[in-house]
Amino acid sequence: MLRRSFLRLGVLAVLVGGASLDVLRTTRAKARSAWERFISQPAFQRPRNAETVVLEIATAPITVLGRTVVRGCIRQLNGQRGYTTSQRKGINLELINQLPVPTTVHWHGLILPNAMDGVPFVTQPPIPPGQHQRIHYSLVQNGTFWMHSHYGLQTQSYVAEPFVILDEEQERWADRTIIVMLRDFSFTPASQILDNVVAGERGGGTAMAKSLADFDWHQPRMLLTQQWDQWNQRFCWKQQKGVLMMAPDVVYDALLANERSLDAPEIIDVEPGETVAIRWLAGSAFMSFFLDFGDLEAELLRTDANPVEPISGSVFQLALAQRLTLRVKLPEEPGVFPLLALGERSNLRCGVVLRSNPKLRVPDLAPKTDQWTGRLDFTQDKQLRAQRPLAVRAADNTIPIALTGPAPKYTWGLNHRFYPYRDPYWVEEGQRVEMVFSNPTPMGHPMHLHGHEFQILELDGVPLAGAMRDTVYVPKGGTCRIAFDANNPGIWAFHCHITYHHVRGMFNVVAYRSADLSWWNPAGFSHEYLPF
Repeated sequence: MLRRSFLRLGVLAVLVGGASLDVLRTTRAKARSAWERFISQPAFQRPRNAETVVLEIATAPITVLGRTVVRGCIRQLNGQRGYTTSQRKGINLELINQLPVPTTVHWHGLILPNAMDGVPFVTQPPIPPGQHQRIHYSLVQNGTFWMHSHYGLQTQSYVAEPFVILDEEQERWADRTIIVMLRDFSFTPASQILDNVVAGERGGGTAMAKSLADFDWHQPRMLLTQQWDQWNQRFCWKQQKGVLMMAPDVVYDALLANERSLDAPEIIDVEPGETVAIRWLAGSAFMSFFLDFGDLEAELLRTDANPVEPISGSVFQLALAQRLTLRVKLPEEPGVFPLLALGERSNLRCGVVLRSNPKLRVPDLAPKTDQWTGRLDFTQDKQLRAQRPLAVRAADNTIPIALTGPAPKYTWGLNHRFYPYRDPYWVEEGQRVEMVFSNPTPMGHPMHLHGHEFQILELDGVPLAGAMRDTVYVPKGGTCRIAFDANNPGIWAFHCHITYHHVRGMFNVVAYRSADLSWWNPAGFSHEYLPF
């Protein structure tokens, strides 16, 4: 039976005992009324046409470590997961919610009309079960994005998929292009994990956390992290002794690449000597990654969806919610080439395998090893330079943001405040806006701004013309300054992309003075959890 907890957007409020049926009916009636008012707007009344792609928000079986389980998905009517279009064609979609609970879909990284951003109780009411929503807009970007639910904990439940926008440049990148979406996985339901963490149980009470009950997190051990080889101008592994300090908030049972654990990885047959571009997406709820290309040398082409000056290496950092496009040239000699993703502060890994001769045997690859990784940091971002940076301009509006927490009952905040509250970061159209992050918390946070792209201008006090992004990872103890142009009016979510952090308060909105705030209800309605 579906376990229903109730969640204000950002603050858990479990209704204990017998909430009356009348209260439940009244709540649902209000939610349905809000939805009917929202969907009746002319922007959502455009009829389907021959070009409309229908996306079902539904469930599907996957197999993890030999066990078949059910998780969420966003799929086309032919069963294909995710969505690819071209910048020329734009977006022409219809969403159908086939889940037993409400949902929304957010288009991560997209510059789009505010009403279609897909954030419940900010830009729209959630989509009730069985209801449809038209999504259509023209495109000013291309590259690798993703779409995911912004309702409750549904990203952890895999209501999230790749979303790719093509242009002519990408068609010339390589002989072939592949997509690898990374996820963190637990057999324990996401809602139970959160309950356990709020109750003070480190690791979230997962099976893997329990198996590590006697693990000495404080023991010094060799940890893998990324380093910049100045002599050879490339990223590579660094191994040095360090301490993990304590168990992560959530300890996962496995990591997945394209919904498969590493005991049965996806094998992609390629040709000797081909160039292959790989779009990596960190579609996880908590975990960030180190990407390991083994003996292959990769060239970094884009961060999130934006081109950078090409830079090479065999090891790359990919924070939660970020994307990297990397290109490799395969040797002329046939071979088998695992492309691995190692979880941050973890000994778990996942990946895909490139094979340039179908007769070659793929070696057994362990989903869990004795080798642990350390933390992500600014090593990579300090070397990246935007190909299309912002115009040089003084800031009109500077917003200082301290990342704060954890406070009691696992609350996380911005400037020592915990959402929900009605006090946005105000901006005005035409401003150059800077945000200055400081992170005194014990862990890193991937910070995401909706509806805009920004440039990294300073890391730990050192100025640079850094990468253009929509999500920046601010490590423990780090400081970072970003800038964006306020050129897309609306009310835009701004939050840590760790699911368990933004539902516990590390969330706010950036609001234009001219914005329609009529759908913004910080208190929100009930968030109903999926049963897995």
